Amino acid sequence: MKRPKSNDPRALAQHDLLLIRLLDLNAFFGSSMVADIKAQLCRDFVDWSTGTPNENNKRKGIPARASTVSDQTARRRLEDLRAAINAYHAEYVLSVVPKITLPTKSEGRHRWLTRNEAARLLGAALGYVWDGAPERRTWKRREDGTLLRRERWIIRRRQPTARFILIGLYSARREETIRRTQWVATTTHPWMNLGGMVYLGRGAAEARTKKRRPPAKIAMRLRPHLLRWRGLDVKRSAELRKTGLMADGEQIRFIVHRTHDGQPLAGKIRSAWEGILEDAGLDEDVVRHTLRHTAATWLMQQGTDLWEAAGWLGMTVEQLEENYGHHHPDFQNEAAQAFGGRR
Repeated sequence: MKRPKSNDPRALAQHDLLLIRLLDLNAFFGSSMVADIKAQLCRDFVDWSTGTPNENNKRKGIPARASTVSDQTARRRLEDLRAAINAYHAEYVLSVVPKITLPTKSEGRHRWLTRNEAARLLGAALGYVWDGAPERRTWKRREDGTLLRRERWIIRRRQPTARFILIGLYSARREETIRRTQWVATTTHPWMNLGGMVYLGRGAAEARTKKRRPPAKIAMRLRPHLLRWRGLDVKRSAELRKTGLMADGEQIRFIVHRTHDGQPLAGKIRSAWEGILEDAGLDEDVVRHTLRHTAATWLMQQGTDLWEAAGWLGMTVEQLEENYGHHHPDFQNEAAQAFGGRR
């Protein structure tokens, strides 16, 4: 499997991730012929992946995995196998194309935040600690009555996540898009056009994918934060150039970045997120993608037109209606009122 010719770090990272997934498939299917791939073998792979005892695997002497994964991860691996077989068939033509049997797809998580929960999440990102005791349910205070805040180094460590939360709530963009978003116009990354107040979710030179990232008007609630952050980042860039941490003429390009040197985050937001959830009194079912669900839900609760909301979110109207339509105040309103009058 050849590495892509492009020097785009994102393309290279996706290539490396695909390679890991294919190596996982090879560990189980490597000695099998295409003709051997049947429904039972697919089920055996799922059992092997999840660590479920399986007599077929024991009889074949297949060693257990070092670490197990969920059945949904196994499903995605089998989808990779199906894609590989279909790609080979398109080029060389197989006499028989096996049907890949997949585990049942689980229902997507549609956990969303109430306004109170969103405020707690953001407050915890700023260093405050929620007191969830039934008789209090407010921010914790010190003995002198002042609000309790985490140590300065913790607050500083959470600053990128605070930005991420606000952008996620008021743009509905996915985590990867937010982490890659830049201040200045670019063809290779998403960027914020503060002049026209439009969030360009995909650079012009980026390939289109199933994860649609259309241009969207920047929400009114988000605009003052972006303008303030932009001013802070211009000032911070000058400071970094003076200290030698940034080259002459260089500036902070990514909106969500490392606080100490202005460089983009190395990976996903994980450890900071866990501490923020704990301080906000929220459970682990609040994941980073919950911010997108929250934005879609709030749009529906406000009675936003389905067509306009779908375009802003980068969904089809059908997807929006199926997953979030029940939050709309007009949801099945005519049907509910049809039985109300006397005849």
